[in-house]
Amino acid sequence: MTKQLRALTGKVVLITALFSLLTACGFHLRGVQEVSADKQQVTLITSNANQQLLRSLRQNMKFNGISETADAKYQIQILNHRYKRRAATISSSSDVDEYEISVEVKMLIADREGRPLSDDIRIQRERIYTYDKNAAAASSEQEELLRNELYNAVAQTVLRRYLANNKAQ
Repeated sequence: MTKQLRALTGKVVLITALFSLLTACGFHLRGVQEVSADKQQVTLITSNANQQLLRSLRQNMKFNGISETADAKYQIQILNHRYKRRAATISSSSDVDEYEISVEVKMLIADREGRPLSDDIRIQRERIYTYDKNAAAASSEQEELLRNELYNAVAQTVLRRYLANNKAQ
């Protein structure tokens, strides 16, 4: 019984030490931002934003403890959104070998009354993927996956830019 107790105590001490080391070195989950109290609420204003972009943005806000309210101190204004797909490389037989997909968002950070606290901010992300005409369904799924990643990357950048803005009202 004492050997089992010693082994259990040793494991508990080891696990506690590992967790202490992780927290001491500043470990935190990827994508989590430090949010000041005045930026924990934001108003989202969108004109022609894509639903997939809005969904990614709201998920990232929730993940970082930022809530969306109508009367927040700050606004994130999505001014423009564009998704583009174009042929990146063409084979000698005039078939598309690779496509480039890109997402571009123009945003602005404003105060409660809508007065700009930043210049227009342009965020663009792109990816290239190989297209196989013999496996068109798989290539379509790959494009969908990359599109989701692009929107998530843009949403994270929007939040980072919002949180980095330090202009006072």
